[in-house]
Amino acid sequence: MSTDDASTDHPSTDHPSTTTTNPSSKVIAAELIGTMILVLIGPGTAILAADAMGTVGVALAFGFALVAMAYAIGHVSGCHINPAVTLGFLLTKKMDAATAAYYMVAQVIGAIAGGLVLYIVTEGGDLDKTGVFAANGWGDEIASPFGLGSAIVVEIVFTAILVFVVLATATRGFPSGFGGIAAGLTLAMIHLATIPVDNTSVNPARSLGVVFFAGSDHIAQIWAFIVFPLIGAAVGVGAWMLVHDDRDAAVT
Repeated sequence: MSTDDASTDHPSTDHPSTTTTNPSSKVIAAELIGTMILVLIGPGTAILAADAMGTVGVALAFGFALVAMAYAIGHVSGCHINPAVTLGFLLTKKMDAATAAYYMVAQVIGAIAGGLVLYIVTEGGDLDKTGVFAANGWGDEIASPFGLGSAIVVEIVFTAILVFVVLATATRGFPSGFGGIAAGLTLAMIHLATIPVDNTSVNPARSLGVVFFAGSDHIAQIWAFIVFPLIGAAVGVGAWMLVHDDRDAAVT
């Protein structure tokens, strides 16, 4: 099924089952803009208002942003806005490799654009309330008592949870129209549990979107927030396959 058919075959909160090579400019724009908004609202809440909002507020901001984008662009692109989610769709053969690459590039560009807006708003980071521009990391770099091992486990396990839930929303039998709520609640609860560990990535684009404005020390740790969320995506696919029968695997 082409991406142009997604709006007629799927409600706005459902993910299209397959997409074809060379997705339309509207699909790419949806992923770019959606990821930019996720960064503006998620890390943006931390960067601009961490002192007022706290961990709970930041976690809810991520969840609210995903819910809003699911209903705003889900019928256009499926609202992945996360390379780990896109990898999940690639591994389940709901998307071909070329299309997945387009999605991932758009997501990273959108995330960096969001980070740039926040950098400008905070006057070059001077007014950043987190002290690290919401960068992901471990140990002293983000004033966390948790080390690399904890960050690795968090990024694999909790990305797997996110991908498992998102794939479930695109599985035959899932209640129509509720995918965005399920995904948003999942992202919020993930952040509630893991922000104290590594500022929570579970999304390589989100991490890349702010790290270039956070400084070289944080850039040195960025590899972990690319590698381990992608591994987590594969784990999430495995969990999804254990739960769902092949005949129920794809919305068509």
